[in-house]
Amino acid sequence: MALLRLNQEGRLCLTSALGTQEISPRPALKDVLLLLDTSGSMAGEKITQAKHGALDFARSANLSGCGIGLAVFGDEASVIAQPTVKTGSFEKSVREVEVGMVGGSTNLAAGLELASSFSHLNAVVVVTDGMPNSHSDALRAAEGLKRRGIDILCIGTDDADTAFLAKLATRSDLALHVEPQDLRQFIGQASRLLLGAGG
Repeated sequence: MALLRLNQEGRLCLTSALGTQEISPRPALKDVLLLLDTSGSMAGEKITQAKHGALDFARSANLSGCGIGLAVFGDEASVIAQPTVKTGSFEKSVREVEVGMVGGSTNLAAGLELASSFSHLNAVVVVTDGMPNSHSDALRAAEGLKRRGIDILCIGTDDADTAFLAKLATRSDLALHVEPQDLRQFIGQASRLLLGAGG
């Protein structure tokens, strides 16, 4: 007799009488990392919109069996939540996000390099409102992810440069520049764009 249950990562698995587990196959869209800019300029409504958007995105993507992780970048980058399909756990992590928690600048390269440390990642959603400390370093880190087949979707607002985001993203149609009040909406809908990317 086999039991269907969730494993420690929140994924469906079968446990047989012998204790072996068979993880159910993942869908085409697997683990996604939300990479949020928490530099000083994100203070106020922008970080609020971004956090609500992150929750909407997780709820949408989790319905497809997709694990969502969360990382932030400022002067440096830090993982806030490992990819999970447990929405409650993810929501708790999102509530802990604050502007300036890893410094006040926009070291996007550090965030993308952190993303490269994930072994099973297949998409990164970058949310930023400004120009990175180094365009060349960020583009170099992005190329490393793309070579591994990892899709990059960019959602920028305010001072984020549209042309730069188009270079950073896997394809130009995965680079969006939106108004600050629309961040929640576009982050929340990112899973649809990624599913259309063939990742």
